[in-house]
Amino acid sequence: MERLQETLDWLYSLEARGEIYKLERMDHALELIGNPHRKLRAVHIAGTKGKGSVAAMLDSVLRAAGLRVALYTKPHLVNLSERTRIDGVEIAPARLLDYIERLRAIYDRAGLALTFFEFTVALMFLYFADEKVDLAVIETGLGGRLDSTNVVTPILSVITPIGFDHMEYLGYTIPKIAAEKGGIIKTEVPVVIGARDEEARTTLLGIAGQRRSAVRLINRDFSFVSQAPAHRVDYQGLGLKLNDIELGLAGPFQHENAAIALAAVEALRAQGYRIDAEQIRTGLRDVYWPGRFDIVSRRPLVILDCAHNEMSIAALLETLAVELGTEVKPRLVFGCLAVKEWQRMAAMLAPRVRDVTLTRVKPKRPLDPENLVPEFARHVPTRVIREPLEAVTRVIEEIGPDDVALVTGSVYLIGDVYPYFLARAGRGGLFPDPHA
Repeated sequence: MERLQETLDWLYSLEARGEIYKLERMDHALELIGNPHRKLRAVHIAGTKGKGSVAAMLDSVLRAAGLRVALYTKPHLVNLSERTRIDGVEIAPARLLDYIERLRAIYDRAGLALTFFEFTVALMFLYFADEKVDLAVIETGLGGRLDSTNVVTPILSVITPIGFDHMEYLGYTIPKIAAEKGGIIKTEVPVVIGARDEEARTTLLGIAGQRRSAVRLINRDFSFVSQAPAHRVDYQGLGLKLNDIELGLAGPFQHENAAIALAAVEALRAQGYRIDAEQIRTGLRDVYWPGRFDIVSRRPLVILDCAHNEMSIAALLETLAVELGTEVKPRLVFGCLAVKEWQRMAAMLAPRVRDVTLTRVKPKRPLDPENLVPEFARHVPTRVIREPLEAVTRVIEEIGPDDVALVTGSVYLIGDVYPYFLARAGRGGLFPDPHA
C-alpha cells in the first residue's frame, strides 16, 4: 500500500506540468507501447453536458447485452481507479501500480515528459487492449479536437449538448466550442449528435458532412418524451421505439441523456451488435453514476451534485423542482473553480436556496469563497467555512431530519466530501470491488 501511495503521489505530481494539447505527443507515447488504441473498438463521447451520464448509460446497456465493456471517464471523485473500469469494476490497485511503474520506466527512457492526463490516457488504452474488451466507451476530457483521447478511431462518435464551459481553451462562442467538440468526428465514422442549439447543430452537421459521417440528430432522427417526475422516458428512433423505460438516475435532464445513449445503441445495432429491448431496459434501469443528483443521506436529505457550469446548474435546479417541489429550499454548500462563470452560477442558485455556506475547492485553481459572498449575500444568509468537509458536516449538524442540504459547484468539491458519506455507509469506494 505504501508503494502504491508513493507511486500515485509521483503520478499526481505530473499535474504541475499543466495541460499540453498536441496529439503528436500522444501518438508518440502510444507508439512506444505498441499502439494499443488501434486494437480497440471504441465509442468516443464529447460534449459540454451529460457526456459522463451518456457514457455510463451506454456502458450499462452494453454490459446487460452480455458484452465485455470498458469504460473511461474523468475526472474521478474518490479514487483514480474509478476512471478506468471493465465490466463496471475499477482497475485493481496492484494492476494500477504495475501499469504506472511500467509506463514510467518506458517514458523516462524515452525522455518523454507526459502530463498527468496524457499518462492516464496511455495507461487506459494499454489496460483495455491487454484485456481484449469487446467495446470501449471513452469520454473525452476537455474539448475534443486536441483531447488526448482523440488519437482513437472509434466505430461511433457521440456528441452531447453544447454550451459555455472552458471558454479560455475552447473559445467564447458556441460555434467555436462546437467545432472543438466536433473534432472527434472521424471520416466515415457515424456520429450521434445530441446538441439542440442551432449554432452548434449547424457547426457539427457541417463537420460531419465534410467527413462523410452518417448522422443521427436529436429531434430529427430520434426523440424522447419525458414522464417526469417519474424516472421514466419514451424513446422514438429510426428503428427502435420503446415506451415507459425506467431510469436508474434521477432528474429530467437524464431523460435527454438516455435518448442520446439509445441513439448510440441504435447506431451500434446497425453495425451488427445484438442488443435487444429487454437488455436496453435492464441497462438503463440498473445504471449507476454517482455524484449526479446523488442522495447520500435520507434523514436529513443530503444531495451531492457535480454541476459546475451554467447548463448543469440549470439542469440541477429543474431536477430540484421536479423531485422535491418548487417550495423546497435546501441549505446550500457551494464552492467552484475560479475559471468558471461563478457570478452567473450564484445568480441562478441564490433565489432557490434557504442559505449558503461557501467553501474552497481544494485542487486546481479554486475560487476564493470570499469572492462569492456579495453574489449570494444580497439574496440569502451567507457564511464562509473554507474547509469543505467542515462546511458539509456543520450544515448537517444544524438541520433537522426533514430538512434538505445540497452540495454543488464542482466535481472536485464532491470528490472532497464523498469519502465522508462512503465511510458512514461502510463502503470503501464508489463501485464494486471484488479485489477487497
